[in-house]
Amino acid sequence: MKEYLELLKKRPGYRNLWLASLVSLLGDWFNTIASMMIVNRYTETDLAISWILIARTLPRFIVGLWAGVLADRVNRKTIMVAADLIRAGIVASFLLVDRPERVWLIYFLTSAQFVMASFFEPASSAILPGLVRGSQELLKANVLGSITWSVMLTLGAALGGVFAGLFGAQAALVADSLTFICSAIFVSRISYRNLSDLAVESGGGFSDLLVGLRYVTARPKTAVLTLVKTFGQIGSSDIIIAVFAERYFPYGQEGATSLGIMFGAAGLGAVLGPLLANRSTKGDPSALGRGIQAGYVLIPIGWVLIGWSPNLWVASLGILVRLMGGSINWTYSNVLIQTQVTDKFLGRVFALDLAMFTLATSTSIFLTGYLLDTIEISARNLGWIFSIGSLLPVVLWWFYELKYSNPAVEGEMVP
Repeated sequence: MKEYLELLKKRPGYRNLWLASLVSLLGDWFNTIASMMIVNRYTETDLAISWILIARTLPRFIVGLWAGVLADRVNRKTIMVAADLIRAGIVASFLLVDRPERVWLIYFLTSAQFVMASFFEPASSAILPGLVRGSQELLKANVLGSITWSVMLTLGAALGGVFAGLFGAQAALVADSLTFICSAIFVSRISYRNLSDLAVESGGGFSDLLVGLRYVTARPKTAVLTLVKTFGQIGSSDIIIAVFAERYFPYGQEGATSLGIMFGAAGLGAVLGPLLANRSTKGDPSALGRGIQAGYVLIPIGWVLIGWSPNLWVASLGILVRLMGGSINWTYSNVLIQTQVTDKFLGRVFALDLAMFTLATSTSIFLTGYLLDTIEISARNLGWIFSIGSLLPVVLWWFYELKYSNPAVEGEMVP
């Protein structure tokens, strides 16, 4: 961890971005557990959990591409601060959901919260290359970001489960609102100017969106990289966690302890994934494709363990392995996009990346809830089904590596 501490010490702009992420992610997992507790309390259907998760993901697809255009035209730091402050107010409004008749409000507010996240996230990913120097620092920054997300998942889920179990969902929501304010303060301290401020197209929002899409479609390698996260979204582990906590392993108030343990396992897996993969790639950006292949292999292994899961600990192990694979692919695809895409297009490319990811996630969430609630397939049987479906990306990425692993075969076109 010494190299990561040195990076934080050497790059103050990145340090503030990292601190903003640290506090915000802690609050996010308080929010996740609190929202699930509220929905489980006032509803009696698995689709209710599906809808809350869809409300957390689908807005990114709907507004994400336009958010990417904004991230390439407006100061990215300004976008991030505004998004944080607005989210603080939205999350505080969750306290109004205090009876079954108001459950609809949690879906509306969650959608509004993640509309703002759709503006924050492409700007955050696009700002990162301007805060570090060179591909090695960029790789370290992305790995540290993944580790931070994972540690905050582990700690946030565990602390959120205990905190919400002791003090209730409302207290957890207040804590989440305060973390957004803290995040805005840290982001405001970043000294940054878009590298592309002097080279932004002037054709207007829709024209800029089309230019960004043409940039991606003219570059097959970049197009595939924007789909790496998408192909990993076969089956929703979040819904499986919620169902396991409610039906199979209901430990703690409303299953809060089980939720904390399983989300904690997910966080630990997301930490271990990039760290172990880096031992194989040795920090070499040219070897990241092999790491993505390994990530795709781990995902079906995790689903097999979830399908078996005779107890909470085996289920948690399966979630850990599943998240190891997803974390590797998230981290390495980000690095490859940041190193291969021109700065003036980074906002739009990351917005497309997140839009496709969230469309796939929303579809997966809905289908998982539908199969559980309407078709009445058990959560364990779904684990086996998802393990088979997750083999497809393994094969597809293998063919991609065969085509593009040779540096002489770029398959790129100049616009």
